[in-house]
Amino acid sequence: MLEQHQVSEWLPYREQDKDTNKRDYGQVLLIGGSRGMGGAILMAAEAAMMSGAGLTTVATDENHFSALHTRLPEAMAVPLEDVKEIRHQIKKNTVIAMGPGLGLDEKARDVFRLVLKEVEQHQTLLLDADALTLLSEEKVDLPQMTILTPHAGEWQRLTGLKPEEQSENENRKWANKLGALVVLKGDQTRIYTPEASYLNIKGTPAMATGGMGDCLTGCIAGICAQNEDVLEGVLAAVFLHSYIGCSLAQTRHVVRPTEIAQSLPVYMKQLSTLSK
Repeated sequence: MLEQHQVSEWLPYREQDKDTNKRDYGQVLLIGGSRGMGGAILMAAEAAMMSGAGLTTVATDENHFSALHTRLPEAMAVPLEDVKEIRHQIKKNTVIAMGPGLGLDEKARDVFRLVLKEVEQHQTLLLDADALTLLSEEKVDLPQMTILTPHAGEWQRLTGLKPEEQSENENRKWANKLGALVVLKGDQTRIYTPEASYLNIKGTPAMATGGMGDCLTGCIAGICAQNEDVLEGVLAAVFLHSYIGCSLAQTRHVVRPTEIAQSLPVYMKQLSTLSK
């Protein structure tokens, strides 16, 4: 079970850093947002940036560039159709997160295949949303450090396990078979590795709204980009995301994903200093 004192030790802490620059805090490439589905990747990008990633680049449909730069002028944009530039960006980034709003058409499949082909073993690959559906349909080898963030329905597509069959033992068995770190999202999210499992007891019905998973994807990507230990980064991000949601829910009927993203710097500062 994840505890606040553990998470405070796993969160990035900059107070004593000297002579650093943006590249010392990781580079995140987010891929998604096909035409008409830009909101998902914009929410993921905002969470990645607000969680402290040094550089955030978004590969999305060009129709979303104006919205992206209006919301996040700090982010860089790459056309989703530009295969050469996406290949170049993959090589530059610490974490590649793909899936929010990506779509399932042939163009999306081409991007999916490109990413799986180009990602190297020293990089972290995060697959969410549409990328998980494509993973269930494509025969590909996953890189050594792959994070999967399914909800119960997506997990069923990947494993064949119905929600009532998604037991602790079965989930760990599939995490081992896939060779991935699995964040199985729910009212109490569970994180599985081939060796262990972790329970996040934080969460609230106020977070049950569209885009919450996209926000989590960006949060995981941004924090993992700053952590040498990817598992600790994932655990910290999952806890922090729901911790903020619970805190905001004390005065709100519903918590928007963008509110969580905007709150990340303040809560990261508070929690990261507790163990110092």
